Amino acid sequence: MTRDYREKDIDGLIFDGIHIKPSRVTVRMTSDKYGQSLSLTASNIQINIPLESVRDIIRVAEKEGES
Repeated sequence: MTRDYREKDIDGLIFDGIHIKPSRVTVRMTSDKYGQSLSLTASNIQINIPLESVRDIIRVAEKEGES
């Protein structure tokens, strides 16, 4: 299996519990023999999760979008 890496910058928001401010967010998705991961980076903070952990949420969102 080869490594698949994708990256995209999007306009998003950062919420610190009090303030909301617009921010550029870099979204990255990686897929390789170890699994799939999703990361979000904004204002020098990165959150990385295994994509398998949220696959059930993604499926629900996709089903709700069907007509």
